[in-house]
Amino acid sequence: MIETDISRAILETYHRRELAVLDNDVVIVGAGPAGLAAAYYLAKAGVKTTVLEKRLSIGGGIWGGAAGYNVIVVEDSAIFDELEISTTKEKGLYVADAVEFATGLAYRAKKAGAEILNLKQVEDVIIKTEGVEGVVVNSTPIMMAGLHVDPYCIASKCVIDATGHAAEMVAMLLKRKGDLLKGRIQEGFMDVRTSEAGVVEKTGEVYPGLYLAGMSVASVFGLPRMGPIFGGMIDSGKKVAEMIHAKLQAA
Repeated sequence: MIETDISRAILETYHRRELAVLDNDVVIVGAGPAGLAAAYYLAKAGVKTTVLEKRLSIGGGIWGGAAGYNVIVVEDSAIFDELEISTTKEKGLYVADAVEFATGLAYRAKKAGAEILNLKQVEDVIIKTEGVEGVVVNSTPIMMAGLHVDPYCIASKCVIDATGHAAEMVAMLLKRKGDLLKGRIQEGFMDVRTSEAGVVEKTGEVYPGLYLAGMSVASVFGLPRMGPIFGGMIDSGKKVAEMIHAKLQAA
């Protein structure tokens, strides 16, 4: 019967994919601009990478631009040129369609070899002697419903917190390791240039095996918020990919 053939094709294909990503080089939590950029550059370098996104759609804050105007800006068009994303130039800024960029970046990350799983919510991190070694995952609908259903685990050599303003992976660590940060997870007042530079500068390992990228960096280090400019987040994703690739090669 075709109805069950359709169901079988979906279930068998999906579970093959999920079984294949139980062990990874890198797990990226969050499929926003920094997470997808990191996935693209890591996969392009041959690193086994899985992206987990708790929402139905990927792209994070890209889609909405500013206040729902789905246009984004950057100061450097390098990744746009690499991904063949159309841009125009306005007052020294490169302007792009948010939908084209979100879909183009996700498409290229996927084609490079990254696996992207949506509706997957990380509820904890796995910490062994050497540091973070994976994540504890549940279904987003189960988490939203507040059901008492046990999760399962995905292993990785490194985890990237690309969850944006909430810095969710770091927040999980702080519950049991309160001395991890001097302050609390919170951004400062708007200052685009300071934040764009600071997010890239402070991108990196915040705890053994756990890396920060994008707006998670701003929240953890108390940097200013930056609004709908995306160059720092993209560059942060690229930087963390390069850092982890170098670390894995040296191991």
